[in-house]
Amino acid sequence: MTTKSRRPRRSQWTRGRVLAVVLLLSVVLGAWLFWPFWQLSGQFGNHPTRQPSRLYGRPPVVEPGAYLSKDALRRQLDSSGYMPTAAPSGTGTSDSGTVPGTYREVEGGLEVHRRKFPSPRGLVGGDLIRIAFKGHTVDQLKRDGQTLAGIWLDPPLVAAFYGPNLEERRPVALEDVPENLILAVLAAEDAGFLSHAGVSVRGILRAAWANFRAKKVRQGGSTLTQQLVKNLYLTHERRWVRKVREALLAVLLEMRYDKRSILQAYLNEIYWGRSGSINIMGVGAASWAYFGKQPAQLTLGEAATLAGMIQSPANLSPLKHPEAARARRDVILGRLDQLRWVTRDRLKAAGLEPVEGNRGSLVTRKAPYFADAMVEEARRRFGLENLADAGYTLCSTLDLDAQIHAEEAVGWGLEALKGWEKGKKVGQPLQAALVTLDPASGGIRAYVGGRGYGQTQFDRVRNAKRQAGSAFKPIVYAAAFERRLANPATFLEDSPYTVRLADRSWSPKNSDGEYHGWVTAREALEESYNVPTARLGVYMGLEHVVEMAKRLGVQRDLSPFPALALGAMEVTPLELASVYATLAAGGVRHPTHGLTAVFDRQGKAVTGEALPEPERVLDESVSFLVTQILQGVLDRGTARKLRTDGFHDRAAGKTGTTNDRRDSWFAGYSPEHATLVWVGYDNNAQTRLSGARAALPIWGRFAVKTRPPGGYSDFEPPDGVVALWIDPRSGGQAHSGCSQRRPEYFLRDFVPEPNCADDSRWRRRFGTEPERDESGGRLRRWLRMLRGRNGP
Repeated sequence: MTTKSRRPRRSQWTRGRVLAVVLLLSVVLGAWLFWPFWQLSGQFGNHPTRQPSRLYGRPPVVEPGAYLSKDALRRQLDSSGYMPTAAPSGTGTSDSGTVPGTYREVEGGLEVHRRKFPSPRGLVGGDLIRIAFKGHTVDQLKRDGQTLAGIWLDPPLVAAFYGPNLEERRPVALEDVPENLILAVLAAEDAGFLSHAGVSVRGILRAAWANFRAKKVRQGGSTLTQQLVKNLYLTHERRWVRKVREALLAVLLEMRYDKRSILQAYLNEIYWGRSGSINIMGVGAASWAYFGKQPAQLTLGEAATLAGMIQSPANLSPLKHPEAARARRDVILGRLDQLRWVTRDRLKAAGLEPVEGNRGSLVTRKAPYFADAMVEEARRRFGLENLADAGYTLCSTLDLDAQIHAEEAVGWGLEALKGWEKGKKVGQPLQAALVTLDPASGGIRAYVGGRGYGQTQFDRVRNAKRQAGSAFKPIVYAAAFERRLANPATFLEDSPYTVRLADRSWSPKNSDGEYHGWVTAREALEESYNVPTARLGVYMGLEHVVEMAKRLGVQRDLSPFPALALGAMEVTPLELASVYATLAAGGVRHPTHGLTAVFDRQGKAVTGEALPEPERVLDESVSFLVTQILQGVLDRGTARKLRTDGFHDRAAGKTGTTNDRRDSWFAGYSPEHATLVWVGYDNNAQTRLSGARAALPIWGRFAVKTRPPGGYSDFEPPDGVVALWIDPRSGGQAHSGCSQRRPEYFLRDFVPEPNCADDSRWRRRFGTEPERDESGGRLRRWLRMLRGRNGP
């Protein structure tokens, strides 16, 4: 009785344990199969938008009246990947038979079918533009018969921000993929794609027979759907267990998504080789990487070449293995013929096409220092902490042509200075920085943070804190002119000068070691004399110099000590460039920036911190007086070598050299742009180079290379300024009878009294003509009379 009663309980316990094991195995098996599927589904749904964030430069502008010939525009389009075509234009609309990214010649000009491209206003383009020329200028722009005031062309790609896998992706919608390419890919990889349910039994049997004969796994028999599953989730190992899993997941994927979605995902996900260290993923990236064009522009032969590469991208690249690529292309064309998907006439023409890859630029960083700066600006203004593979589009102010010339000028200038470095045991190379700002907006046009990003990533434009030296002096004169303490003709004393502060004293010296007597404010600034500038700054009150520096663009705190007037303070090149950009804008300070707009992966604008409104910080008349003197720096002063070197445009500028010649500067500007150059050693060692010797030639080369077709504009005098004839001997207004006269600009409400050294009144009062180097009381009394107050 007892034994019999125990057996059923033991049997029940055994069955329960077996069921539990079976249930556990079922859960594990289900997780093994279905969990990857749900992961896969998530990746599948997101993959069309997964791509690196991209930074674009300023889009080129075409407008009527612009100095641009038809040939020049054609070259510009070619460099942007546009293809010439002879296709008829039909009605002149975008349905005229052309495709985006092409252009053709028409009577009197060009017809350009613009691609869609990012801009500060969002996605624009995709239309047909007719451009008429008159000689070397643009005469007219039309779209659908309507006259346009101007258009943008494709902005240049400046940088791409890749994730750890370094994958270049350019997702395309299936409707934007040409039929040639779809048919070629299906012929090469899965001709039965439209009929199977994710797995091809025929393909499996064919692969099994091949593997049996080879006694190893050589073929997989994978459908296009299976390849997609493998690329999105599974490994590439050739094991039967992986193949089973791949087949089951492919069936599940076909049950959940339609064929169009699967095909689009495949075309955007398949691996197409490498370009340098970058993995090329998807047909959009492959089309650009191997042929320098968008998929819609591919010929049948190019489409077959790309389709043939899928089997072995590294060995079938048209760039590295053109003969192998040709042979594989012909196999694909033959397969298309066998399937009767393309006419034989077209296939024959495609077979005659040369296999010539045209490498498109898969940019990592064309302007690396600028790209780093924009990463920081995107974080600060838009809150974007990570751009890698985030799909953001960043529109910037960078002019890529100007950037190329800036990098070339810096390299050229540093190479030319090699002779000056001989015998110097500094332990590091001479460095340079260049930054160009648009005075009208504050936008950064060119940005070079050092001699080579590969050597050092330290950005000297933003982060190098260096003494400004004489490049600071225009701030002193701006403050004095604003306070009506001086004008360009005011005489300043250049003689031994000592300032005593508590238990210390300071005695400035001129760079040439000499004194020049009485000199005008114009001469003092043009020749960069230290002593008269220091006198003026101390006499005025250095707190006013500090205030002016802050208003014009210097951001760091400054102390009002005497040497400040001579630039004995640290400033970054970007700060100092903003000062000169403010002068170039007539006293209006625009916020310095590089980003104009940011869009997320769906094309929605990212809201960020708005830029401050432009602010008038200096009266335009005062700004004009400073600019007038700085134009004289190029004509007669410390930068006059530019004239002998071939730069003849009207521009303003100032050299800068610090004590012991550790920093060399030149800042120059016109209404079009303000450019600053710094040269020095990172460890602050002596260079033995002045600003005129080291920085000025770099600025000059860059200015010549970026010169507008009509030349740089001049500055127009504002209403608050008046031009008068003065006697250079007295600084007073000169009448027509004066034996010496020259023109000078003054503030309309602060002009000198009429005084000619030839007048009897002058002779009666002072006896003889004053000597320019006189330091006695006679000339001082006259100067005080002229100004009506005590002066420096």
